[in-house]
Amino acid sequence: MQEADEATTTNTAPPSSTIPEESNKDTTEKEIITFEPNATLYVSNIDWSIKKPILRRSLLSLFSRHGKVLEVVTLRREGLRGQAWIIFNDVASATAALRAENGFVFFNRPLKISYAREVSDRIAKRDGTYVPQDRRKKQQQQQLKKRVVGAASAAS
Repeated sequence: MQEADEATTTNTAPPSSTIPEESNKDTTEKEIITFEPNATLYVSNIDWSIKKPILRRSLLSLFSRHGKVLEVVTLRREGLRGQAWIIFNDVASATAALRAENGFVFFNRPLKISYAREVSDRIAKRDGTYVPQDRRKKQQQQQLKKRVVGAASAAS
């Protein structure tokens, strides 16, 4: 039970989009890559030794106070440990959670939270913008070819 008490400590990190980076000469600001706001949050720096059911319940209770959480996705495959995606019902709830919980000490590790790179399939299906993954890859390849051809013709 001691772990559960430690998971509810207060958030001490500032809700800003930059993190100070220490340097020998002076303090500079390091930019964090941010993606377009959407209803899905990407959470990293999670202690991967936590069992999946406990992790899901803990993340759900942490983030549900900011709005309706549709799903908590946690994967335990190699390379995906220590990461989760929190899918909210709307962007406003996700933004509130991002601002409030970024840096929150969760099982003795500060959470790193950002918007997900892409809109989750669940939200895309709800909005009517869903494209299956295989067609998405083909579309991305076609767009890349158009950019390369466009850049080559513009350079000529």
